[in-house]
Amino acid sequence: MPKYTRQIVVFMDILGFSSMLPAFEREALENDAIGEEGYHESGTLNKLVEIFNGAVKLVKRANCKAYQFSDNLCITINYINNDTESPDLLVEMLKLVSMLMFEFVKEGYFLRGGIDAGWFLDADDIAVGVPLVVAYRLESEQAVYPRALLSERFIGILEEYSRSRMLSDTGAFLAEYYIANDGKLRYLNPFFYITNFEDKEGKIDYLRTYSVIIKEKLQQFKGDARIEPKYSWLANEFNQFIDRYVTGQAYLELDDDQLDSRFCDHVNKKLMC
Repeated sequence: MPKYTRQIVVFMDILGFSSMLPAFEREALENDAIGEEGYHESGTLNKLVEIFNGAVKLVKRANCKAYQFSDNLCITINYINNDTESPDLLVEMLKLVSMLMFEFVKEGYFLRGGIDAGWFLDADDIAVGVPLVVAYRLESEQAVYPRALLSERFIGILEEYSRSRMLSDTGAFLAEYYIANDGKLRYLNPFFYITNFEDKEGKIDYLRTYSVIIKEKLQQFKGDARIEPKYSWLANEFNQFIDRYVTGQAYLELDDDQLDSRFCDHVNKKLMC
């Protein structure tokens, strides 16, 4: 029988997905190429399903469980198993979520979510537990912008591991830079995933991808009082990251001259180099 175990739980969905559904349906109903009555296809939605399937494969490759419904993705992993603690898994989850966010960004979609940790039912086919409720509420009620909020419980566990020196040196280093704080809420800094690209070309392409897609969203939703502020917020976060990136933050290990000569762009009317 499934038992409760202590797990990290992530709940994510696609920003603005519900507003996309009518367009998917229209595209499908207008597509008569198949020639079968009562059967229609939306190429855009099919592509999105492929992206989700790829995300689920990445999650399972990281030894996590994945539960998917519509545009919702729940990810879980035990961080304490048979009384054996794996503190660095909390940091690895931050890295995994950052990777998934980038995979969706490359296709023009932004994720929003919440991350909690606690007692959760260890079952393959059903996701049940307080951490899922907490993560869902973080996403639906507080996140607002395309970001993943971290629960107080998750932060508390991570800080205790840090105080107890149970994190590896790499884990402690990453935990510091993967977490952003706006004074009220703490959330994942997805841009720090850039450190997973070893070559400068890969890092520059990573920054350029984010820059291009954010600009496209700002243009697409210009004047929309409900949606434009969400991407303006993200543009500001990106701008701040770039500011730190090109002004002597050695931990990023990218030569300023290379960045200045290869990556000059505007995001939200701000010069990036």
